[in-house]
Amino acid sequence: MSETTKSKFAFVVYAPDYTDPEAYSRRMAVRQNHLDNAKSLKQQGVMKIGGGLLTPETYQTADKKLTGSVLVFEAESLEDVRKLVESDVYWTSNVWDKEKTVISPFLPASPL
Repeated sequence: MSETTKSKFAFVVYAPDYTDPEAYSRRMAVRQNHLDNAKSLKQQGVMKIGGGLLTPETYQTADKKLTGSVLVFEAESLEDVRKLVESDVYWTSNVWDKEKTVISPFLPASPL
């Protein structure tokens, strides 16, 4: 590995939504913006996979209720991932619960 090649590491993000009565409406109001950003991060190879967490009672129904997000990133540092998470519209619009969001280094069992 040359000096100019930087190592990349995997990170998993668990980002539950706030649970106040307006949380779901805040999510839906900015969802398209969030999805557009996620698509861009995926195309750049930074976000490997991401998706919404569902309630147990709605995951098999047509009317699914989203309650948070799980994302897997590949980046040079924990700080890089933190910046991505904290600049996401779900973070800035108070969809993701800032106290409960977890960003953790992740050791995948197979290549991302």
